[in-house]
Amino acid sequence: MYITKPYFLLVACSLISNRQFNAQCSTRMGLNLNKSFSKHFDLEAGYQYRIKNSSEFDNSNIDFKWCQHWMNGIETFLKYRNSFENNKDSDLNSKIHAFNNRIGFGLNISFLRLFDISKRRKIDWTITQQYDNNQFRRNSSILRNKLTLKYDIKDFILSPFISFEHFYKWNRDIVYASDEITIMSGSRSWRMFAGIEIETSKKSSLRVATGLNKRIDTGNQQWIINAEYSINLD
Repeated sequence: MYITKPYFLLVACSLISNRQFNAQCSTRMGLNLNKSFSKHFDLEAGYQYRIKNSSEFDNSNIDFKWCQHWMNGIETFLKYRNSFENNKDSDLNSKIHAFNNRIGFGLNISFLRLFDISKRRKIDWTITQQYDNNQFRRNSSILRNKLTLKYDIKDFILSPFISFEHFYKWNRDIVYASDEITIMSGSRSWRMFAGIEIETSKKSSLRVATGLNKRIDTGNQQWIINAEYSINLD
């Protein structure tokens, strides 16, 4: 049994986010295409559109990811993102929009696959080092550590998952006060998601999740509604 029209869920997800959360909210909708060239190489391409505070355009991203599978449970990857976004410093330079680029590389370890314990349960640890080249603000170097837990329910289209992620910024900010100089902590933020993956066909799925992003350095937090539709082109 599959859901053949997932687009209604994308619309519903956006409507829920508009009504449920306060001003600190982000709605993200995306489409991903996956292609396996062999047992060892995968290529992913995706587009994501983000809305801030229910109605304001935030940014749109085009992503590419190249994965190499070394053995069961071990893979390395290289990622590239081009982002078109609202310029957060428009008051300073009068530029409304900005183009930014991101390059990242990392390692993913799937522990249960590595030790051949379970095919339906997943415990993954993903380490990513990313470099952001920003048009109108300081460039950044960030280390991301992410833990994902997922369970594939037998003979059922729904697979629940949760994830936890920590962001560490290598190039720390320096704050100059009248009587002291403060170096900001390298730990930038925590992020967590809880959601479900819906199998819409044998080669496609829809992931819907609710998340919270907590900034450690500023104390701000943001609710996130995320919906991604993935298609396997094998």
